[in-house]
Amino acid sequence: MASVVFPVGAVGGTAAATQGQVTLTVGVVSQGGAQIGGVTITATWDGGETTATTASNGKAFVDVPRGATVELSISSERFVRNSPVTIEDATAQEVTVEVARKGSATVVLTSPEGPVGSASVRLVSDGETIVSGRTDADGTFDTPIVEQGQYTLVTAKPTYYTNRTDVRIESEGAREEVSMRTGSVQVEVQVLDDRFDDPRPVNNATVRFGDIGTVRTTGGTAVFAVPVNTEHTVRATKPEYDSARTTYSVGESSNSIRLTIQREPTLVVQPVNRQVVVGESTVVTVVDAYGEPVANATVSLDGEAVATTDDEGEARITIESGGNHTVGASADGLESDGTTVVGVDVDGSTPTDSPTPEPTPTASPSPTPVPTTTSVSLPGFGPAAAALAVALAALLLARRD
Repeated sequence: MASVVFPVGAVGGTAAATQGQVTLTVGVVSQGGAQIGGVTITATWDGGETTATTASNGKAFVDVPRGATVELSISSERFVRNSPVTIEDATAQEVTVEVARKGSATVVLTSPEGPVGSASVRLVSDGETIVSGRTDADGTFDTPIVEQGQYTLVTAKPTYYTNRTDVRIESEGAREEVSMRTGSVQVEVQVLDDRFDDPRPVNNATVRFGDIGTVRTTGGTAVFAVPVNTEHTVRATKPEYDSARTTYSVGESSNSIRLTIQREPTLVVQPVNRQVVVGESTVVTVVDAYGEPVANATVSLDGEAVATTDDEGEARITIESGGNHTVGASADGLESDGTTVVGVDVDGSTPTDSPTPEPTPTASPSPTPVPTTTSVSLPGFGPAAAALAVALAALLLARRD
């Protein structure tokens, strides 16, 4: 009579449960339902582990703690199971573990540019990733031992389109070759000022899209051509505005993203008059970066607080002396730049007025010398005739006397 060998923990086909333990009757079968003997079953739970080997009828008895969460995995020369069987709140029960013949695959990724190295490779079954890894420099990845059967082979790499291929592994060392291709998509970046209830486009903002490049917005929009399946830091900046940034993962279709920025907080003092007669007052208005009035702002004159703005952002200040005066404002931790107001004396002068320069005397041109000769030249007479004429004239005058 042939001897009968019972698996560990089995006595006469039944297991005697000890206090705090229960016995699992584990049956191992092929995908076709055949009972498989000689399979090692490993049961693990929090803080413990045990093993058993199936008999020729494909069954083994395994003692585990009552109420434990137990995982059952198998080891065999011909068979494999991709994932353990999990038992919640263990009780005495029968458990069937289905196994399959061993298989494996060599995955080779190629592209028009050559082998695709460092690409992600996944074998997926019923939505569960069974195997994952990366191709080597030659674009090759060897899977570990898996169940023979139907899988989805998913391959991916930045700048390449993701490839999903249905494959059937029917042996160990099966070869699966996949062709991949690169591509890019259009990504539109909108830069908006959300200071307003209806955010407004920000023109001429600078948008930097990772290492792709920099574009200035037109109508609040910048457009980029970006490689598929890549991740980038996108940043928007503009003078006098806070900056904004985000990390964006680009997929395989065109898309748009929004970045919102606002003007940097600031105060501006706007005097009604920039020249004020000494002893008189003027009104100043304090506004924010958007030109909105700022209430309850402290107004200072030459560094000394002198007034507080009303609900309209206005305050009245008095100029007590001539010359330049600095008007500033502060509110909520912000301080404005100083604005100059000139105090004018009653006579219209100010200490800062420059005296009108006296005109510089201009030298008169020297007069042209006048000839001092007393000789008279008469037409038609020489010198002798002229002298005779003078003598005759004198004689006639003497006779008249």
